[in-house]
Amino acid sequence: MIADGRRDEKMNGERENRTDPHLEATCARCASLAIEVLLQGKWRVHILCAMRSGPVRLGQLGRLIPAASRKMLTQNLRTLEGHGIVVRRDLSERSLHVEYDFDDRAREAVRAVLDALVAWGDLELRQDTTRGISTSGSS
Repeated sequence: MIADGRRDEKMNGERENRTDPHLEATCARCASLAIEVLLQGKWRVHILCAMRSGPVRLGQLGRLIPAASRKMLTQNLRTLEGHGIVVRRDLSERSLHVEYDFDDRAREAVRAVLDALVAWGDLELRQDTTRGISTSGSS
């Protein structure tokens, strides 16, 4: 609860997350929030692009995205799972065999968005090359 312009603290010292109900209701209907979930964070687009061709295991993602730590991959997968974009499937009873794939309702829409982003990125890279701009990050 907000009192005197300040947020009250919980007993354990953590801040209680309170959002403006009007803002929350307005944003709930806002399509840009769905897009933000896809693009937010450093690794989400990489993870989703790796999943475009089918289900992947965490180890595969680690090999496809070597700069991302296992912890960051797991956190992002859990967030995407929480938003209903990715599903986690446990495929084995004895040993750990888990795959991640697009949720059925999100599969085609997310793939279409990713395909469009990849096509745009390829076009930008080609234009940068023809303009003599280095895309390697160094001058």
